[in-house]
Amino acid sequence: MDNLMNKKNNDNIIKLDDENNDEINSDDKVDKKLLLRKKKCQTKNMKSKRLYKKCHSLGMFNKNEISEKKKSLVMLSSSSKFDYNKIENLIVFGDSHSSVDTNFTDMSYTGNNHSGGKNWPLYLLEFNNNMKLLNFASRGAVVDSNIAFHRKNTIDFLKQYKLFYEKTIFEKKSLNEWNSYNTLFAIYIGTNDIYHINHKCKDEYSIFCTKNNKQVIDNINDIIDIIFNIIYKLYNTGARNIMIFTISPKSYILNNYLKNDVIRFNDNIIEKSKYFFKKHSDINFIIYNITDKLKEIISNCTMYKFKDCTNMWKFNKENNLSDYLWFDSHLTDHGNKILAYDINYLLYSLSTYYNAKKIN
Repeated sequence: MDNLMNKKNNDNIIKLDDENNDEINSDDKVDKKLLLRKKKCQTKNMKSKRLYKKCHSLGMFNKNEISEKKKSLVMLSSSSKFDYNKIENLIVFGDSHSSVDTNFTDMSYTGNNHSGGKNWPLYLLEFNNNMKLLNFASRGAVVDSNIAFHRKNTIDFLKQYKLFYEKTIFEKKSLNEWNSYNTLFAIYIGTNDIYHINHKCKDEYSIFCTKNNKQVIDNINDIIDIIFNIIYKLYNTGARNIMIFTISPKSYILNNYLKNDVIRFNDNIIEKSKYFFKKHSDINFIIYNITDKLKEIISNCTMYKFKDCTNMWKFNKENNLSDYLWFDSHLTDHGNKILAYDINYLLYSLSTYYNAKKIN
């Protein structure tokens, strides 16, 4: 991999590609134990079940078997150090890919979701049990219901931010102990928007559509602008660790449906993130490329212990849920666990990077 390490205003931009992800920078000292373990995974055969399980959990297979994290973009501040070991709060915004059936009165949650088990935020809490979850994600959510209309009473991203502000800033009831350094904000939204803006509403009763007459590309630009307006508001409240997901609709991953729109959306997220980071050098910005991660899993389906990475379990309920990547258009419990571990590993890697920097 050609690791990207550009110095801009004493800050670090890191591109994690799909080859030789041993180090975040070839000149930095990194955790030697981790590298030795990785080398062992790449040179030993996988006949040992114990070794297979260890290497699988670490995401450390030989690149000819399972490639590693691809093209996640990490922009780290030199003034606001990111230390995943010290993250105590996970604040989530999004749609049904991240929702846990939150009661927005007291912010408790049942954990109900579309995975048939646990989804990625719940698994991330298991991998890092120091964290408390405050989840504003809502089923059917879009960024702005005035652009992409789902249903009446949908809690879009704008409303989710308003709830966050009321609960944590104004009322100071739900998470009044959070600060800039012990909190990670995660944003995974836009999948519903891409579908809806490609369908014009026929009348006032129409759902899953857009009510305006703008071109798709203009609606995408407006949606991205709103996302970053909210990120700016989060920044002003003190947020300094932000992770935003690319979008990855199942129909795009498997059939390239709305390919150009999905790519445009994701590219805009990346470019806007870079611009935001350039203007605000005290923020840690992580763009998690879920799109390429899912494509990697599908390409190595059996190695990830799936039997079916294309069909939906809800139409094949006579089979085991754990054999499927897709519950419906959402990932299964098994799929979410793999995703959460990959995210967890990435976040810990960033802490390893900072610890290595201290050695020099």
